[in-house]
Amino acid sequence: MPKRRLWADLRPLRESPDFRRLWAGNALSQVGSQMTTFAVALQVFTLTHSSLAVGAVGLCTGLSRVTFGLLAGSIVDAVDRRKLVLLTRFSLAGVSALLAAQAFAGFNQLWLLYCLVVLQSAISSISAPASQTFMPRLLRTELIPAGAALNMVIMHGSGFLGPALAGVITAAFGLKLCYLIDAISFVAALYGVFRLPSMPPEGGRSRPGVRAVVDGLRFIGGRKVLVGALLADMSATVFGV
Repeated sequence: MPKRRLWADLRPLRESPDFRRLWAGNALSQVGSQMTTFAVALQVFTLTHSSLAVGAVGLCTGLSRVTFGLLAGSIVDAVDRRKLVLLTRFSLAGVSALLAAQAFAGFNQLWLLYCLVVLQSAISSISAPASQTFMPRLLRTELIPAGAALNMVIMHGSGFLGPALAGVITAAFGLKLCYLIDAISFVAALYGVFRLPSMPPEGGRSRPGVRAVVDGLRFIGGRKVLVGALLADMSATVFGV
């Protein structure tokens, strides 16, 4: 009977320096992003004292992800993924810096918060699928499940640690520091991607645009299993944010 592991398989981190740097940078950045999510919700509630206004943040995020997520695949298939992720993560750092700037300046405009959240979600919807293509190129085939498990550790760990740290920091120094920490955390994420080799699309480049999206939807539409998976994912994205 095979011996069960009590801890995560760390071989991907030991064997691939590129994956290790990428994983560590993503971990720090995800904690920062969760801190920003906490800070935005708190700032909106502080300005409006309305739970509906806070819920609208999630609605804006979900709609932005669905809308721009449809275009993301065609863009990812057409350009160097490393360059695309560098560009999108640098842009996300800029959005976090703008959130920090408005908080430190005491601007406190609800419309600006919504606009920045929509912009942040739109960029993330392109960055996320592009970064997910890295692992198969950095790890041996048999290590990919372990690498995916380590990425899940980041997702669930940051979801717990980020808001917890944000609560402590907000109580001690104010929510504006959460935004600043998030912006700084992108330095680690950018470094991890910068050290990667070039990641051109496999099988040749395609042309991004609406036509590519339509072709993809037609392909999915003819396969009931894929339609069900897509609807389930969209439901989780819109109603689970």
